[in-house]
Amino acid sequence: MRRVRCVRGVVVFGLAGALMGVVPGEVSAMSARSRCRATAFVPHNDESDAVSTVDVKTGTKNPTDIPVGGVPLGVAVTPDGKTAFVTNALDGTVSTIDVKTRTKNPTDIPVGLGPFGVAITPDGKTAFVTNNDSGTVSTIDVKTRTKNPADIPVGGYPDGVAITPDGKTAFVALGHLGATAEPSGNSVATIDVKTRTKNPADISVGSAPHKVAFTPDGKTAFVTNNGSGTVSTIDVKTRTKNPADIPVGPRLAGVAVTPDGKTVFVTTDNAVATIDVKTRTKSPADVPVRTLSSDVAFTPDARTAFVASIDTVSRVDVKTRTKNPADIAVGGFLAYVAITPCRR
Repeated sequence: MRRVRCVRGVVVFGLAGALMGVVPGEVSAMSARSRCRATAFVPHNDESDAVSTVDVKTGTKNPTDIPVGGVPLGVAVTPDGKTAFVTNALDGTVSTIDVKTRTKNPTDIPVGLGPFGVAITPDGKTAFVTNNDSGTVSTIDVKTRTKNPADIPVGGYPDGVAITPDGKTAFVALGHLGATAEPSGNSVATIDVKTRTKNPADISVGSAPHKVAFTPDGKTAFVTNNGSGTVSTIDVKTRTKNPADIPVGPRLAGVAVTPDGKTVFVTTDNAVATIDVKTRTKSPADVPVRTLSSDVAFTPDARTAFVASIDTVSRVDVKTRTKNPADIAVGGFLAYVAITPCRR
C-alpha cells in the first residue's frame, strides 16, 4: 500500500461610527476576524511520514514538519481546536498532535488495519476511524485516547467518514479500495453514534464512494463517487438517495459544503467543481488547481477553500471562485486536509 494575532484595536462608537456607516456588531465581527488565527494540518504520505502545518492567514508552511506513523492519510481536529487526530495507514494506528505546541503524543493508538478516514463527533468526545483493510470502524475516546475494544463491522473498504451536525449518525463511504487503482463498491453505511451499531441497510450510491459532507442544517449528505465521476445526494432523515446523481468529472475525491449551506466544493482530477445546494446543479466553470486534488476544507471565516493536491495546497476564494496564484508547497501525495477552528 506504500506510498499510495493580530494587534487588538480600540473602537469608539457614536457619531464617528455612524458617519462611517459601520454598526457596532459589524465592527465587532470585523475585529474578531482580524484576531482570528487558524492552522491547516496536511498529512503527506511520502517517505517522510509527517504532517505539515500551514498558517491559514499568511499562507506560509511551518518549516518543521511533525513526524507521525507510516503513511499518514486522514486528519481531523477536535472542535475545541486543541488536538489533531491523524490516521497512519501502514501502521494501523492513530497519532494525536497538540495543536498549540505542534508536538505528537509519544503513544499512538492502535486501531484496525489500514486506517484511512477520521471524524470527531461535534461534542468532541469520540473519534470515528475507518479501517480500509479490516472493513471496520474503530471508535476512540478523545479525552483518554483509548480505543473502544469492539470495532464496528461495516464491510466494503471503508474510506471517508463524517458525523451529522446533530452528532447522532456517522456516514461511512464504502468501496474505495486504497491498495489498488481499481475502484470497488457503491454504498454508504450509517452508524448510530450513541449505540455504535450499524444500520443493517446500506445506501446505494455511485461507484467507489470516497468522502462525505453534510449541509450545515444536517438535512443532506453529499457523497463523491470516485469511480463514476458523480456526486450523490442523500436525505439524511430518511436515508434515501436522490435518484439523479450530479455529473462532475473524473477522479472525484474531497467534498465540503460552505458554512452558509449554499455551495458544495468538490475536488476532481485537477480542478475544483462547485455545486449549487438548492438546485443540485454543477457550475459550468471549474477552478483549475494542481493535479490529483484530493481534499478541501474551509477557513474559519469561510472566505477561502484550502485544496490538497499531489504535493501542494491551493487556495480558492470562495466568493469569486478564483485560485490564488501562489500555491503552498507541502510534500508528496496529499490525501486529506483539516483546519483548526478560530483561535486568538
